[in-house]
Amino acid sequence: MAADFIHRILRSLQGTFVPTPVAQPAIVDNRPEQPTPPPVRERRIDTRFAVRTPCVYELVEGHGSNASTILGKAYSLNVSSDGILLLLDQKPQSRQLLNIRNPALQRQRSLTLFEVRWSTHLPVGTTHPRYLVGCRLAFGRFPYFLVQRQHLDRDISGLSL
Repeated sequence: MAADFIHRILRSLQGTFVPTPVAQPAIVDNRPEQPTPPPVRERRIDTRFAVRTPCVYELVEGHGSNASTILGKAYSLNVSSDGILLLLDQKPQSRQLLNIRNPALQRQRSLTLFEVRWSTHLPVGTTHPRYLVGCRLAFGRFPYFLVQRQHLDRDISGLSL
């Protein structure tokens, strides 16, 4: 502010005084704000296959020595080269880790961790809530035990939701 005042004095002494514009009153808009559209989910373009099979999951909660696991049942809906779409009985947090296995198809236990990318409540008419959960492979090999011929339906990557 002081610099502006000094510049006005110097300009007036030089004869090049330029009046500063008068501040316009603020315009008040009483219209309700338009709701912002929901964020567009990042869609993968790799091939997805409809794989419908029950599996068991371990959900990792906490970090370090405070980490604990919660066991639950899931149902896989589709898979891609680095991700999986699950139907879960509880809502995981975004970026939470979960281990998926299918004891009926997988003979040995291996560590395969998926990172939860998104989850949404599925409004179905049951008393138990269900959640659609999109996961990305975070550690380990992709569990090809889910993609066996008797469980593989068809390529669904061209379908839009």
